[in-house]
Amino acid sequence: MEKQDNIQRLSHSYWSQRAEEFSQLRMQDYDSPLYPAFKEFLRKNMPETGAPLKALDAGCGAGFFSMLLSELGCEVTGVDFSRDMLRQAAKNARDTGHDRISFLHMDIQNMDFSDETFDFIVTRNVTWVLPDAARAYEEMMRVLRPGGVLLNMDSNYGRAFNEADARGETPSHPTQSLEQLKMRNFIARDLEITRTDRPEWDMVKLWKEGAERVCCYRDLEKLLGIGRWNNQYTKPSASSRAVMFAVAAWK
Repeated sequence: MEKQDNIQRLSHSYWSQRAEEFSQLRMQDYDSPLYPAFKEFLRKNMPETGAPLKALDAGCGAGFFSMLLSELGCEVTGVDFSRDMLRQAAKNARDTGHDRISFLHMDIQNMDFSDETFDFIVTRNVTWVLPDAARAYEEMMRVLRPGGVLLNMDSNYGRAFNEADARGETPSHPTQSLEQLKMRNFIARDLEITRTDRPEWDMVKLWKEGAERVCCYRDLEKLLGIGRWNNQYTKPSASSRAVMFAVAAWK
């Protein structure tokens, strides 16, 4: 537990330091082909309830998916463990006219919501860096209503970072310093989820948490045709690439 707490504190520092720079990246994505591609992908995986959906953006960061969900007609709540990220998310939402999104300070590994609160839960590039990703899945399934959908877009970035480090490759990212990248790799190095086979692990975990149906999209960049715009974020180094997948679970 102490080790997990230390990783959590280091991760919080890392993401809070990145808040403004990360927000700028996401707002570039907002004006790129990534936005309509992800929007259509979410639309295809939304539950069909016949009413406005209560949606949760779990680990919302700078609010990219919160805004997208709002445009799809959802009643949106975005949560993140970094107040600096939440400030960026709220600003981005205001600047783009998404004034009805609620942003809350919360850790998705331990959420304050009541059981069965949301119809649709979306998370992107969050579970790979959590000290207890299994707990996060338990929490998301707990607050998901029967008939609801959990959609997680992620990759085993930590494993890709470890393998690139072992080959002696220099970490690569368009806007982060080498020092930041070394901190990122250090955070991910010993996480339990880094040692799993993903997305197989994710699918099994969701089955165990009571999902009625689980499906997997193994290469999301290829499926959505977004590799040209997204692969700069999924490269552990100049010569390596992590494969972004999506797992959808119906409760």
